[in-house]
Amino acid sequence: MSKTPQSKETREDFLIFCSDYAHNSLKTQDREVREALVRRQIPPQKVRRLETSYNIAIKLGNNLNIQPVRKIILYQIDAAANFLRDFQIGILGQRTTLFQLYEIEFSFDRNSKFTFDFSAGKLFIKLPYWKAQWFSEYLKYTELRQLWTKGEHLPRLSPIRRVWWLFDPLGEFRSNLKSTLILAVQKQILGIDKLLIRFGLLEAEENSEQSGKLSSSIPQSFKQGTIAYLKSAIDEKKLGFNLEFVLENQDDNSLLKLLQKFQQNLTDPQQIEEIIDVAALTLQDTLRQEQSNVDIKMFGLVNVGNYHRIDVDLNLSTGYLRKYVEIIPRKADIKAIQFGLVNVYTIDDITVTPNFHSAIKLDFKTAALEKALQEIS
Repeated sequence: MSKTPQSKETREDFLIFCSDYAHNSLKTQDREVREALVRRQIPPQKVRRLETSYNIAIKLGNNLNIQPVRKIILYQIDAAANFLRDFQIGILGQRTTLFQLYEIEFSFDRNSKFTFDFSAGKLFIKLPYWKAQWFSEYLKYTELRQLWTKGEHLPRLSPIRRVWWLFDPLGEFRSNLKSTLILAVQKQILGIDKLLIRFGLLEAEENSEQSGKLSSSIPQSFKQGTIAYLKSAIDEKKLGFNLEFVLENQDDNSLLKLLQKFQQNLTDPQQIEEIIDVAALTLQDTLRQEQSNVDIKMFGLVNVGNYHRIDVDLNLSTGYLRKYVEIIPRKADIKAIQFGLVNVYTIDDITVTPNFHSAIKLDFKTAALEKALQEIS
């Protein structure tokens, strides 16, 4: 909350107040972050606190009259806190592998022109002081989000900017892919719970998480039930070994521990972020190699054509998760026949659409089980 402005408040006093105000604004937004991620099955203890993960800084030029812009600057801090709230939700409260934001810095000065730049995890935004003073203008949340989505913070010649839709932590592609993955995770967790309920072990599994001790009373049919369930749930071909043989050599308590680890890995936000990164990189590689055929015939006085093909060289290590990402090959065969005085067409090979993620298959449950098997061994 804003304190009553003091008539003798100095520039230094105001900057200190802004720092405290930003911290409290982020702290308030952190509650929404946690509520949103709990709904996505992300354990609160695995989410970094918003106010300790990000910083909102205010820079002021010398000899500025603070009082006319005081309220506007606080509005600007709140808008940035709202943006960071959504950013934190978008990355499931984790540090991302491909792109990370740590701080937003707003700079106000008399001769400043508006700029929107990013470097080394920091978003630099310069705002004209006179617009804040005379027109009460600031960068509202919706405007900040739009600039980010368009990739305006990246250099115009950057290869990342040309495929920003693919790597944007808040973008439609990653959001749709993540939502689909989380729904699948929730379904899998429900399946594990039903298995444990069937053998009367759900309470025993919950108690073992708290005490660290596994159940001593496990039904004899538990092993065969667990083996049948896991074989039906995962893809043995991707695992690369005979799952039934491995599970047969585990005792009942080890199998209960395996299910516990499996469930934990399914809700591990860091691993969810990693496989989304792998999906983005794998799709980027596929798009680069894709062969497209374009056949366009136009008739008319004015014909304007715009065909985009995007090739980007990004080569990052993606680890063992790559085998759990499958891209359905796409052959683009574009034909357009147009008639009229004015014909305008635009074709973009990789423009994302709401259902574009259907071309990607993520076998996250098999990846989570493989990690669980490694952990119990």
